[in-house]
Amino acid sequence: MNMPTDSSKPRTRRRLAPADREQQIVEKAIAVFAENGFSASTRDLAEALGVTQPLLYRYFATKEDLVERVYEEVFFRPWNNDWEKWLTDRGTPLGDRLRHYLKDYAQFIMRSNLVRLHMFAGLAHSPLVHRFIDNLRETHFKVIAQELRHEFGIRHPASPDEEADEIELVWATHSTVFYMGVRQWIYGLPAPKDINRTIDMLVDSFLVGAPGALKRLRS
Repeated sequence: MNMPTDSSKPRTRRRLAPADREQQIVEKAIAVFAENGFSASTRDLAEALGVTQPLLYRYFATKEDLVERVYEEVFFRPWNNDWEKWLTDRGTPLGDRLRHYLKDYAQFIMRSNLVRLHMFAGLAHSPLVHRFIDNLRETHFKVIAQELRHEFGIRHPASPDEEADEIELVWATHSTVFYMGVRQWIYGLPAPKDINRTIDMLVDSFLVGAPGALKRLRS
């Protein structure tokens, strides 16, 4: 009688620790949402994730809970809290600060899953998009505008409209970095071969044009 070989023995599925199972669900959900958007039902999600609906509900009571966790994992956990410190370090020239910040930020914002999730969430009018943009506006756009005023002796905005002007100038430059990711992961077009070189040109253009534009508007 032949003894069963190791390959013929039934394989026991390894039971994951709850934290590991939860992380596995989140990682698979990121891939599903990034590929197909947020319209999938919990039944569709469970099937795509390879788990039962009861198991999915054990970790996430609602689909909204899972979406929020996905957004937290992709957008907020990788957020670098040093960015604001870099931007406000007046011992370093503003151009060098902006280049350092934007080159690092590009590594964060140009990831395929982030770009696709952000676009899908925007189309779905998710409040999570506004949460991310509001945070970006308060912690980065306003800080860059503040440092630009300080560097070039531009007076503070005297009205909400003047504040909006400087935010728009910052946002237009800043969003170019995200748009390079859109070109690559939404349009299927190549991103610049040298992202850092492109950012150097972008910062030079901003520092040449933005101060003069604001001074003319406030003269």
